[in-house]
Amino acid sequence: MKKISYWRAFAAICGFGLLTACSSPEVGPRNFNLVPAPTQTTVTKSNFALKPNSVISYSDPSLKGIANDLAAYAKRQAGLTLTVAEAATPQPGKGIFLSLNATNQKLAALPAAYGVSAKEGNPADERYALDIQADNITIEGLAAEGVYRGATSLKQLIAGNPAAPGETRYLPTLSVVDNPRFAWRGLSLDVCRCFFTVDEVKQVIDLMALYKLNVLHMHLTDNEGWRVEIKSHPKLTEIGGTLENDGKPVGFFTQAQYKDIVAYAQERFITVVPEIDLPGHTKAIFAAYPELRNATKMNFDLNMSGQAIGALDVDDPKATQLVKDVIAELAAMTPGSYIHIGGDETWGLSEDKYVRFVDQTRRIVKEQGKKVVGWQESARTNLDEGDLMQYWVHYKNTPSADNASDTTKKKKSTMPKELQEMMKEAFMKNAKDMGLGLEKKARIILSPSGYVYLDHPYKEASVDSTQAAEQGRLGLAGYTKQTIAEMYDWNPAKFDDRLDPAKDIAGVEAAIWCETVRSFSDLQFLLMPRLAGVAEKGWSAVENTNWDEYKVRLASHSLIWDAMNWNYFKSSLVDWK
Repeated sequence: MKKISYWRAFAAICGFGLLTACSSPEVGPRNFNLVPAPTQTTVTKSNFALKPNSVISYSDPSLKGIANDLAAYAKRQAGLTLTVAEAATPQPGKGIFLSLNATNQKLAALPAAYGVSAKEGNPADERYALDIQADNITIEGLAAEGVYRGATSLKQLIAGNPAAPGETRYLPTLSVVDNPRFAWRGLSLDVCRCFFTVDEVKQVIDLMALYKLNVLHMHLTDNEGWRVEIKSHPKLTEIGGTLENDGKPVGFFTQAQYKDIVAYAQERFITVVPEIDLPGHTKAIFAAYPELRNATKMNFDLNMSGQAIGALDVDDPKATQLVKDVIAELAAMTPGSYIHIGGDETWGLSEDKYVRFVDQTRRIVKEQGKKVVGWQESARTNLDEGDLMQYWVHYKNTPSADNASDTTKKKKSTMPKELQEMMKEAFMKNAKDMGLGLEKKARIILSPSGYVYLDHPYKEASVDSTQAAEQGRLGLAGYTKQTIAEMYDWNPAKFDDRLDPAKDIAGVEAAIWCETVRSFSDLQFLLMPRLAGVAEKGWSAVENTNWDEYKVRLASHSLIWDAMNWNYFKSSLVDWK
């Protein structure tokens, strides 16, 4: 099957400039600027009228939840009250039809995604076809997950073609056949350095789903706090979850709340991967249980956000039991296949104790029937074939060793020389991690800090002068400022010559660290618009995208974020709508 270039198809059919929306004389230009860019798109010059009395019908009971979710979105974002009903076949003139078709040859012909699925599903399940004709809309998938991905494309078109609340929305007629490039497309969310409520996490999940991300990696433990209830060790949250954090929000998720988040994500075909960061980043653990043995030999006590002060001791039976209990409870309430064990930045810990601790934790995770993810430093341990290694230390824009993880010049000036030397030594070792992981046949999650760490300060100005103070305050000072264009400019499949995408890359994952974040609004500001670019790199074939055409598609997504009341950075590099 011949691949149709996303923007060239438009130009050929509509006859206008790059990605200027098609139109009809009655309703004016229509917006079809989808992010991520679909694999194949054909656009025509007509429109579909989505009316207040339109019907969303579905052919299989497994699609009812997707139909209800789409109806709720239309109500929330457009003020349209759509009826949901089961139907065996499309009903011309009635509205939207959701269907499963395991024999769809166009979808079956699309290539399988690279990588692994966090929930162990077949990556091909996400393939979908979206067909918008003048009299009806059809979304078809090989499985329910594919139908849902198609529904998110339709959601973007609904929000991106605004009308007064409750009034008919005119959508462009088009046909899309689409599939993901990588099976694992994630966001690592730091809820330790700034705690977020269940409702706020759900808003992040909704945003992720809209851009076809499918893994929420929750960074649940760090020096600043322990954020998930462990009933066998209640002080982890009673004390570790309530530590004062420079006036920022603190707290923790009860097990019921954590399960609620997991279920909410599952409904949107997003898998939660919880992270318990060990053996370092343990200040909250030691605050809760000071009797645990500290395996590091530091002669200073430094409370610096982001620093790994102290480490659990693999030879401490109490620490081993705590890890076993924590992993057992977490595994029991996490239906996904993976648990992230951390393993980063254990400065001051001997290599022997580090290797034995991580190896022991890996065994504990696997005894609970789960698979292992670790930060790239885990490559120095005895990884098993198929374990996942998350690569993050990217030398394009890694903070210098003498101010890594620093947030302000004041903190940099108070960092002890001993710690600076430990960090320099650690970053020297990082250069070998990729090779070590590949030698052990680990799969690599690409999270190169220079491209997907969304706590970078924005470099360019905002078109909104009222954002100047916000821009100046947010972002980790140790990182070089970068434009959103610079962070978009990479190709995961060609990131490292040693990587064979078909067998080495697990997927792509963004990360947001919250040293400078003090509120949910701050988080929103750092996430968007850059998270959309990471989502595109994870989903779209790179030959279908480039910055010049991407920024045109991205511009109209301000309509979507405005409708969501999302506080996004209004980059001067984009002509926002």
